[in-house]
Amino acid sequence: MKKLLLPIILGALLTGCNETATVNSGGEFTAQQKAQIEQIASQYIISHPDVLVKASQTLQQQQMQAQQSDAKQAVITNANQLLNDKTTPFIGPKDAKVNVIEFFDYQCVFCSKIADTVKQLEAKNPDVKFIFKETPIFASRWEASKYAADMGNWIYQQKGGAVYAKYHNAVFATGKDEGKLTKKDINTIATSIGIDVSKFDANNTFMNNFELFSKLGFQGTPALIVMPSSNITTDNVTIINGYNPEALTKAISDLKASTK
Repeated sequence: MKKLLLPIILGALLTGCNETATVNSGGEFTAQQKAQIEQIASQYIISHPDVLVKASQTLQQQQMQAQQSDAKQAVITNANQLLNDKTTPFIGPKDAKVNVIEFFDYQCVFCSKIADTVKQLEAKNPDVKFIFKETPIFASRWEASKYAADMGNWIYQQKGGAVYAKYHNAVFATGKDEGKLTKKDINTIATSIGIDVSKFDANNTFMNNFELFSKLGFQGTPALIVMPSSNITTDNVTIINGYNPEALTKAISDLKASTK
């Protein structure tokens, strides 16, 4: 009965059947009416706490949608830097129609978890370009985070994408994340694929990636973008924050189907 009375009472108080009876001469609610509204609303929320939960969930969903929309617009604005930066390692066809861009840190546990999925997707989608944005967000905490990123970019510049891929996959294959990776591990891997580490030049090659990372509103790794090479819109850009292999697989499949 209370559920039925609530909208009736609120309707009477808020809209009024008689203007002179429900509002004062200034066209506003009287103090007594305001107190009645507050009391009814308070009692209803106490009796139905799920209302607050639903409202909170709706607000959170709206905020997430707004953030996604802003991020997609930022992707479109920065498309050239995302897709065509000559200093950024990539695997796959240079002129691919579909691209996967990953911002990652070798010491990030969730980057490590998704690395095998990305490797499998590369094998299953040889027509897709995989672009790797070295973004060592843990550089200030663990020296190897920065060292591994610089080494990766340097190897790419010296030897190209195929050799970079060997290095990239080998680092993640160690299973050493969250501070466990060492400079010795990195040098051993680089040497094993034919790199003369004595010539290594650490020059903070990832700073542009940090700037782009910030422009896109990302706050953690892995951060992945699936997008076409042309005719880019908010409808054909997918942004995946964090570890979500199912979403990544689906985004690639859906975009490939739409670009045929």
